[in-house]
Amino acid sequence: MDTDINQSQQDQERLVAEWLLSTPGFFDRNPGLLAEIELAHSHSGKAISLQEKQMALLRNQNRDLNQRLSEMLRFGTENDRTQTLMVEWLEGLLVAKDRSTTTTNITSGLNKLFDIGKVEIIAQEQVSDELKAQLTQAPICGSVVLATHLVSSDLLLDEGSIVLVQLTHQNDSLGVLMMASQDKDKFTPQMGLSYIQQLAQLAAAALYRSQDQ
Repeated sequence: MDTDINQSQQDQERLVAEWLLSTPGFFDRNPGLLAEIELAHSHSGKAISLQEKQMALLRNQNRDLNQRLSEMLRFGTENDRTQTLMVEWLEGLLVAKDRSTTTTNITSGLNKLFDIGKVEIIAQEQVSDELKAQLTQAPICGSVVLATHLVSSDLLLDEGSIVLVQLTHQNDSLGVLMMASQDKDKFTPQMGLSYIQQLAQLAAAALYRSQDQ
């Protein structure tokens, strides 16, 4: 409330406001007042009529609604794309006839699905004992620096973020899924890893299946 207005005027304005609210047909019977009443423009401070003020509010509301609609349509389109690519990825895992094709379909599909940058499957025989020990506790996720002494340097990006997840199916260790991005915020210690772990489970099942083909 404006502190420059004394209490008496505040009380009078409140009575006027209450009366207008209780008399909804007032402006219908006195339409000329709408053009005569002047208000300060919220941005420029220039005096404008009540009708202009209402039109400005409606334009702002319309702009906000259009923006929300555009965002909803964009999210819907992105969700449709993600679902389509996910189906393609799963289909690639099912039709693969050998381990090499399965590995390629896993890595290329995930990279296309999430625009990661680099996706690799580190063969179990190339996984260091230290990395094995750490992954038995939890996946490694965060700055690429975390993997500097755990993964061969020729697999790592110079900078960015990384996630490493053990690939296991029916107690059989099948390697490590590595996803690396030059974006340092792509994989962070605070992010939830349940979805990535589910993808790793699907990848591990596909690799396990390819061993018998």
